[in-house]
Amino acid sequence: MKRLTSPLACCLLLLLFTQVTATAAEKQGFTWKDHPKQKTADLYFNGQPVLQYVYPFDNSTPEKFHDTYKVFHHVYGPQSGKVITKGPGGKYTHHRGLYVGWNKTGFEGKSLDFWHCKNGAHLRHEKFLEMKGGPKTGTMTAVIHWEDKDGKPVIVETRKVTVTPLEVANSDAPAWQIDWQTTLESKRGEITLDGDRQHAGFQYRAAQPVAEANNAVYIRPEGFPQQPAPFQVSDRTDPNKHVNLGWFEMSYEMDGKHYNVEYMEDPSVPKPSRYSERPYGRFGAFFDTKIDEGHPLKMNYRVIVSEGKTPSQVEIQKRYDQFVASLKKQDS
Repeated sequence: MKRLTSPLACCLLLLLFTQVTATAAEKQGFTWKDHPKQKTADLYFNGQPVLQYVYPFDNSTPEKFHDTYKVFHHVYGPQSGKVITKGPGGKYTHHRGLYVGWNKTGFEGKSLDFWHCKNGAHLRHEKFLEMKGGPKTGTMTAVIHWEDKDGKPVIVETRKVTVTPLEVANSDAPAWQIDWQTTLESKRGEITLDGDRQHAGFQYRAAQPVAEANNAVYIRPEGFPQQPAPFQVSDRTDPNKHVNLGWFEMSYEMDGKHYNVEYMEDPSVPKPSRYSERPYGRFGAFFDTKIDEGHPLKMNYRVIVSEGKTPSQVEIQKRYDQFVASLKKQDS
């Protein structure tokens, strides 16, 4: 058999080798792929989807505005590679993935609802500051404007999200450790962030099948209610009940898979921090506070998502303690 030694053949082999090498490199560690037309940015780890930043905004019709009035992050199952959080539609359409908002945002003698996004209030992606991958972490920082119906910013949010693979005892595959850092800066003088535990704060919403099955269960730290069913309280009748947990965990079944979400809050957030749990898969914490143009609000959370058996209370507590220690290290 005659060997290919012509210049053309050599060029073709070199091109093929370059393409294979580039493809292999893309599958190592964390990589981002932005899709400007669709207004989504996807994070991959070794070629597997991890997060999706969802940032379209279209107010040309009421229907398009409804679908795009909130910037949020979808989460993928660490083993299944499927989206396990909710977007527009379904039970409580305004619940979307990992998101933050307050339903009573008061300023200049009026109030806007950045939770339900009523009366034209919306969150709009302004720009990316960073989108970086690497062998150990994937990081994205974006500037998001919380705007009134006229498109005038009320709050400017700088949102930094960093993902690290984490070995956990309850799963054969690494979990996603998602560190969420949000800074809220006022653009309209003194702003009051208020509401209630069901309609404000930083929260996670599982995909719609969880609402249809109503199958979310919870784990909490020692000293708090221990039943697996959601512990549900009312801000109207028990505003200071189920507060300042530090962490809690939600597990749910979907499409034959078992997912676990550990929610950890920076102990330095304003108190009381009121915790909310629902059987349909929304959970998180809320506090009320004030900001002004010289005093922004900084929020730190860690969310750990695993696929497999439910982690133990002891395991979660250990990871929470590590999170708190990492925050102290940053401050020192």
